[in-house]
Amino acid sequence: MRPVSPLTLAVFLAPCLLLSAPAADKKKEDPAAKKSEAADINYASGKAGSLPPNTTGLSEMATQAFAKKDWNKARRAYLEMLRSDPKNALTYANLGTVEEQAGNAKDAKLYYLHAVELNPALQQTWLALGLLSHEQGDNYLAVSALSRAVHEDPTDPKAHNYLAVVARTLGWIDAAEAELQRAIELKPDYANAHFNLALMYLDHKPPAVELAKRQYDKAVSLGAAKDEIVEQKLKQ
Repeated sequence: MRPVSPLTLAVFLAPCLLLSAPAADKKKEDPAAKKSEAADINYASGKAGSLPPNTTGLSEMATQAFAKKDWNKARRAYLEMLRSDPKNALTYANLGTVEEQAGNAKDAKLYYLHAVELNPALQQTWLALGLLSHEQGDNYLAVSALSRAVHEDPTDPKAHNYLAVVARTLGWIDAAEAELQRAIELKPDYANAHFNLALMYLDHKPPAVELAKRQYDKAVSLGAAKDEIVEQKLKQ
């Protein structure tokens, strides 16, 4: 979880398809989806919806193509799904993931936006939209999307962590610290949030070195990579 620079909060979000089996089929786990810091969709609540009915074969094809990084094949499968259900939010969300991994950020953003327009309860898509917008420098959209992700699942520590990253970028320091503290309250062993809070304390004028060291040591004890530049700052 090493940040780009000692003053850049750490963010990690692995690509993950928002798979949900068609209503008539038994739900299957996606073997290709990577475990990540993205919050899992709560399928039992019904908020995520489902992929179009009678598209199990296309769904499996898309999953396998995604695992092989065959973005063209995955894209074709999801576009074919849309022919049977042009307003399926999960399909648009997955298309966004495919396009983002293929390097087509503009198309990915449009698909994410359309997915949450169709189904605002897609919390993981709000996360993806927020982080993609942040990467593009569109931080006002990013903070809006991540705030909505927190609204959809206030108990998701990752959403609070990502919101803190963007809030800090916008200069909202108190808000960023509050979000990181909330993330740690929800998940005390969240190394990324501890690391980020250490960086926030180093940002204080003057730096709150003791508080930063406490958070940094906790992050490292939980598995975060050591950072030589941060350690130098802690010794100053």
